[in-house]
Amino acid sequence: MHQFDDPAVLTEEGHFVSEKWLRLSEILQDFNPDITLNWIPPQHRTDVDRSKPYAIVHSPRNQPPYVIMFAGETDNPQEVLARIWSGDTSRQNVMANVAAMDAAEKAFKLKQEIDQREQLMDEAAWFAGTHKNWVKMKRPDGTIEKIDRTLPNGGRC
Repeated sequence: MHQFDDPAVLTEEGHFVSEKWLRLSEILQDFNPDITLNWIPPQHRTDVDRSKPYAIVHSPRNQPPYVIMFAGETDNPQEVLARIWSGDTSRQNVMANVAAMDAAEKAFKLKQEIDQREQLMDEAAWFAGTHKNWVKMKRPDGTIEKIDRTLPNGGRC
């Protein structure tokens, strides 16, 4: 796996969390605002959830919240989403599970594309507002790209 395929994000508590899990959290919120992905800090984990630092919690209105499931770092967030979408009760229709997995994979790809487009829009807005004629930008893959708006080919050097 390339180091930029799944970057980690620093949490407020000072721990790093995989970007895929943050994306799962956003997709769950889009799916149902009452469902949240909670990260359990190490000092608050019990023996039961020591290897499962994520809890997917449903907080219905006028009812106490409850944990739908726990997930660990080795779990695939797409599979977790597919299990939630298919209402996994351990054993189900194989075709429904395959369809849920495909839908979850598409949702992750779309969310990643949205994030990339938002980043490009932010960069374009910044570049439009700067007085510089050129700028060097570091891409997610680690390459440095020089953009010069005085050049006819769109400024890419």
